[in-house]
Amino acid sequence: MEELRRYHAEMSAALNALERLTQATTCDEKAVMAVRYRLTRASSGRRRHIALLCERLLAAGVNDPALQALRDATNASRAASSSHIGTWTLRQVVADWPSYVRASALMRASLRREIAREVSVLAPHFPPSG
Repeated sequence: MEELRRYHAEMSAALNALERLTQATTCDEKAVMAVRYRLTRASSGRRRHIALLCERLLAAGVNDPALQALRDATNASRAASSSHIGTWTLRQVVADWPSYVRASALMRASLRREIAREVSVLAPHFPPSG
């Protein structure tokens, strides 16, 4: 769970950085590209780790329907993120910054909801260590 907390912290930092960048009237290409890369790496690692944690708990006989739902939602989240990244290439971001700003706000909100859900489902199974 500590690794998941690290991924969540990395994602939250990148989401906050992207939020600040999208408050500008024009796109800072290099900064946006760097933040999106950090966010993608953290999010991918987090998805892999969630699948691992859910599988481990389910294999150990934990009877929590929310675990399977979380694992399944993680796969759907991967598809949504891939679609967003595919639609909003850096070239498209620069070409239509105002629309990207709106799309980014929706995606950031979705990712923040996912983080909150992951914590609420998994944290009870992994109490904080001393």
